[in-house]
Amino acid sequence: MITKLRIQNFALIEDLTLNLTNNLVVFSGETGSGKSIIINAINFLIGERADKTFIRNESDFMQVDGIFKISEKAKKICENFGIKADDELLITRKISLDGKSEARANGEIITISMLKQITEALVDVCGQHQNQSLLNPLNHLTFLDEYNYPQSLNDLKKVIQNLKIVHQNLKKFGGDDASREREKDILNFELSELENAEIVEGEDEILQEKQKLFQHTQKLLEAISLASACLSGDDNFSVDNCLYGAIKNLNSVINIDKNIENEYNRLNSVQIELSDIKQSLEDVLNGYDFSEEEFLRVENRLSLLKNIKRKYGGSLSEALNYQKSLKEKLYFLENSEQEIKKLTEEKNDLTKKAYDLCEKITKHRKTIAKIFEQKIKEELSTLGMEEAKLVVDFKQKEIFDENGIDEINFMFSANIGEPLKPLTKVISGGEMSRFMLAFKTVLGNKNSTPTLLFDEIDSGIGGETGYMVGLKLKSLAKNAQVIVVTHLASIGAMADKHFKVFKTLKTSRTITNVLELTEQEKLTEIARLAGGFEGDFAKDYAKKLKLKVGQLSA
Repeated sequence: MITKLRIQNFALIEDLTLNLTNNLVVFSGETGSGKSIIINAINFLIGERADKTFIRNESDFMQVDGIFKISEKAKKICENFGIKADDELLITRKISLDGKSEARANGEIITISMLKQITEALVDVCGQHQNQSLLNPLNHLTFLDEYNYPQSLNDLKKVIQNLKIVHQNLKKFGGDDASREREKDILNFELSELENAEIVEGEDEILQEKQKLFQHTQKLLEAISLASACLSGDDNFSVDNCLYGAIKNLNSVINIDKNIENEYNRLNSVQIELSDIKQSLEDVLNGYDFSEEEFLRVENRLSLLKNIKRKYGGSLSEALNYQKSLKEKLYFLENSEQEIKKLTEEKNDLTKKAYDLCEKITKHRKTIAKIFEQKIKEELSTLGMEEAKLVVDFKQKEIFDENGIDEINFMFSANIGEPLKPLTKVISGGEMSRFMLAFKTVLGNKNSTPTLLFDEIDSGIGGETGYMVGLKLKSLAKNAQVIVVTHLASIGAMADKHFKVFKTLKTSRTITNVLELTEQEKLTEIARLAGGFEGDFAKDYAKKLKLKVGQLSA
């Protein structure tokens, strides 16, 4: 419900703050006093199209703020948008002369789409073609189910959930038989390619080392041969001969000077090491066996492995993992007939069960629709629309969903002899307000919107019909905040909070003001609404009217 409303620079309103209440809130006043401005301001606040022509003359912006006690539904919507909301929500909407506009919820900037989603859970505007939810045929099925919910819908939802699981499991098998056979062919081809390759993890690294050796064979042989030749030299002058001559000469004089013994020993060690190096180089040369065929084999094998890595994961390890997964998938597909048969039977059983439930739900809805039609007709009759008729038109969708297989549309005729047509095509503004009142009355406590706003609900009615309209508004206000603009005394007499809208002059400018009426002021206003009576007679009439509607103690 709206607990507080502040309107700034909106049409003839300069700066107005209203403290509202639960139950029935009534606005009344002379024709042209600005009652519609209050409704327009609330519509602006909850997301109606912004029109800067409403900005008060000589002002550069208009703004409306509303504090709401919010429902759980609205709270969840706010949470989905990342807006912190406890029990209260402050909504602000502003537009400037330069066309800039903004909307906020508890200080957080929100889009108009977000604003509408939030406020649709807070306020239902029941005016001339403003209640889009009722005029939208897509919502008609929901409304009928709200009136009397078919319990089989819960069973249908469970069946459909199980059907989704079965379809997901069948999808794992690749669809129909032809699709599975195609998938098996692809898997077999890939598995054959991988198995024929006889991959060994790390093989490519070993082959790359071999390839490197083969590619530099000539260079290796030349280098090793030259190194060996440098060590060996020729018979007359070689490293061996030089070392041997040096050792022999030092040995002949070692007994004369002990100081050369160390160098003698070192030369002996060099000679032994040099001999070992020469032997090793000869072994390398003798053991190096270059084969053109082996070189080509390594090249071809590396090319094959490169292709395998490119197609199956980027490395031999990934290719081997993929090969393993292919075997598992093939095993799964080749041994799936029994499981597919079982799942197909389950799908067929669930589908039949779903259609059976849909038939049961349709039967329930058609029975309830007749009751609903009659209830609406009775309510409309008490609201001065004795000949009005509502028919719930049923059509069947091509396939069922969680709401069943029904597609319905509210068909309406306001007078005898007029054909039934879709509600949105034929209902007038004044009729729409009363239809909404009848509709909300029939739904009763099932209505989940905390605030109902009725605009021009009493257009073209009076007397006993006006009194009945007031009673129904009062009844709705037991479970929701009902805000109504009226010119009927009978509705004013039922108000829990009554505001009078009037104009005043301020520095040669017209301003719309709103006054919350005291009990005595309510009596005066009710008398005025009843026909402008004055004096004691007016007060007596107003008291009798309030006594009649139970708003005044005897």
